[in-house]
Amino acid sequence: MDFETEEQQVEALKEWWAENGRAVIVGVVLGAGLIGGWTLWKNAAEKAALAASDTFSASLDVLDKEETDITALNSLAETVSDEQPKSLYASYTRLAAAREAVEAGDIEQAKEHLAWVVDNSKQEEVTLIAQIRLARVEGALGGAEAGLKLLPESYSESFTALIEEARGDLLVANGDASAALSAYQKAQDSGNVANPTALTMKINELASADESS
Repeated sequence: MDFETEEQQVEALKEWWAENGRAVIVGVVLGAGLIGGWTLWKNAAEKAALAASDTFSASLDVLDKEETDITALNSLAETVSDEQPKSLYASYTRLAAAREAVEAGDIEQAKEHLAWVVDNSKQEEVTLIAQIRLARVEGALGGAEAGLKLLPESYSESFTALIEEARGDLLVANGDASAALSAYQKAQDSGNVANPTALTMKINELASADESS
């Protein structure tokens, strides 16, 4: 699951929740109930899952408003993270909160949310998304080198454009134009770039600078 923009991610989450949220929770609980002698565990798991899902649903309601209450969203993110740290609910709420923090200019808060996902998510693709965004946040805070260390060298092919364009941007910030150009070209060759025009402009600018040097 690879979202080109945070907006697409949130919309996909809302659609998924409307269609599958409760059913998935109930299905997990009922499946656990088939194992004899686990009644107490089942009850505890049901309560925890429903609490986390309700918190996640509340976070989507916050995002649905014309003006997002960032304080409320941050609080919900922390709550669902405490209740169900290994769940997708926690990771998705943190990712959404990070986006809102960036839009509000609170880069440090965004860094905190994204770092939590990187450290706690059990889903590889979600972790990769958080790593890419955290790398960019590090770059925005002046830590291009720290951002580069977050980007993996080995990853699913579907992430090539996102990772390599981010790598290129950070390499430019770090003063390595040659390596940046290679990263940009790798992203372009993947054929899955969110904004091909912008990437082409970056490539042309670096190529022109290389020719004139």
